[in-house]
Amino acid sequence: MYRRLELDLRIIQNELRGKNCAHSSQALGPTDEVFVTTEHGYRRIDDSVFLHVLDFVAGQPYSLAMARRDFVCIQITISGTYRRRSGDRVDTVSPTALQITNFPFSISDTEVGTRLRAIMIVCDRAYLLNHFGLNTAHVPESYRPIFLSKLGAPKALSLPSSPGILENADQIISCRHSEPLKGVYIRAKTIEIICDVVSQINMLSLRGPLRIRASEAKAKAVEAAAAIYKRELHNPPTIEQLAARVGLNRNELTSGFREMFRATPHAYANVVRMEQAQMLLRDGQFSISEVARRVGYEGYSSFSRAYHAHFGRPLSVANEQTMASGDALVGS
Repeated sequence: MYRRLELDLRIIQNELRGKNCAHSSQALGPTDEVFVTTEHGYRRIDDSVFLHVLDFVAGQPYSLAMARRDFVCIQITISGTYRRRSGDRVDTVSPTALQITNFPFSISDTEVGTRLRAIMIVCDRAYLLNHFGLNTAHVPESYRPIFLSKLGAPKALSLPSSPGILENADQIISCRHSEPLKGVYIRAKTIEIICDVVSQINMLSLRGPLRIRASEAKAKAVEAAAAIYKRELHNPPTIEQLAARVGLNRNELTSGFREMFRATPHAYANVVRMEQAQMLLRDGQFSISEVARRVGYEGYSSFSRAYHAHFGRPLSVANEQTMASGDALVGS
């Protein structure tokens, strides 16, 4: 039996006019049993834009009835699958999807146990057109009502989720900054995503929408995973964590890394960490223990073993070579 939830995005916008954040329970009532959650809430970006962040496991099957009322919604789904009904149309929303819709009313059905990581950017339709300069002349005719009419179109406009867009979405969901830095950071990332999406739309061919093949979606997810490894060297995620963050399972992620980089995710991460470590050692500004910490090792010993295994020479040799070149590197 699906739990019925009802959400009016205009009410959320009004709630956010007097504050920066609102939890889903303020709009939907008690939801602890539905959203076993890391995060499920809303954040004000400006007077005309707000952000919905989703990072949860569905504790119950539920149907979410959503009223949009002249909003354009940009949804980026990193992981999780659900069904959306818009009028007579039923679509499956899948991982790495970027979909844009403003159909006034839809119902989304999500099964129990679904792990959903996604963001939805909600923007006043006129504001998206005027403030961001969206050029509807480049939008295929059947999709123009999304941007030109309050009635919208039942079929969402699907665009490729570029690695940059997926990475920004993941950074929003994974943001661990405290306020007020968190608010500034998330606003900047949200505006960057809108700019990237509008740029894609403004370059669309008049011949029709871009078709997204499964292989392309997987490749973009793997590129996003590689970017996460580079960004989080100090605390690299496990393969399972990384797969969940980009919407793939472990086997898909591993095969994708082998196809793209000719290495497993672990081997790729190790190369990136060792390259960064070597650069920091040559720079000479940090102790070896500090270099180890910056590339995700707990201490000198584990870093030394990894360095020796990768480069085929002891870490002490690298230290001596650096010292001989005149750099002041202090081992510890």
